[in-house]
Amino acid sequence: MPSKRFVPPTRASGNRDAKLIIIATEGEFTEKRYLEDLAFLFRRQNIYVKVLDRLDSASDPARVLVELDKFRQDYSLRRNYDELWLVVDVDRWGQRKLSEVTSLCEQKLFRYAVSNPCFELWLLLHLKSLDEYPKETLQEFRENKRPHAKHERTRLDQELVTLLGSYNKSNPDTDKFLEHVETAIDRAKALDVHPEHRWPNDLGSRVYLIAEKMIGKK
Repeated sequence: MPSKRFVPPTRASGNRDAKLIIIATEGEFTEKRYLEDLAFLFRRQNIYVKVLDRLDSASDPARVLVELDKFRQDYSLRRNYDELWLVVDVDRWGQRKLSEVTSLCEQKLFRYAVSNPCFELWLLLHLKSLDEYPKETLQEFRENKRPHAKHERTRLDQELVTLLGSYNKSNPDTDKFLEHVETAIDRAKALDVHPEHRWPNDLGSRVYLIAEKMIGKK
């Protein structure tokens, strides 16, 4: 896709009408590439999306929050209008760490979209419904283990390779997913049976909350 560059939108008066959606991701490559391409494909006059560059390679979600803090300091954001989001996974940090991070988000008035177990579950929902899998496979998705060594693919990565023929986490072919984003939103919403909880307790992803805003889906 063509290159994208974020410029805070303003009118000639120096004011702006568009809502800003600012996103910091735990992952260095996959989430950023997907969200940037989604924003570009569904670009809208009244919403501007920026996926922040990582300040360093550390993926601790508490450190990723520093990027949102820095953006809020650098730009004039409107309270209760502009939105700052953290995109994070369950499988790397567990319940206790995520509880601390989401509490911090709420204190700072940041929003958060948690995937359980990881962002690849959100990608899978573009391609296939979880209803199509047997219970044994769903349990494998929950555990999302690597067969042997750390460099090998997780179970969800393997499933994406099976469905697509290939899957590169560092440089994903987002075209294969984005044409099905509305289907993914519908499937993720159906899985989110306890929206009052901070994140899905079972397989699911709250990334659909961001995607709905970006594409204007009611």
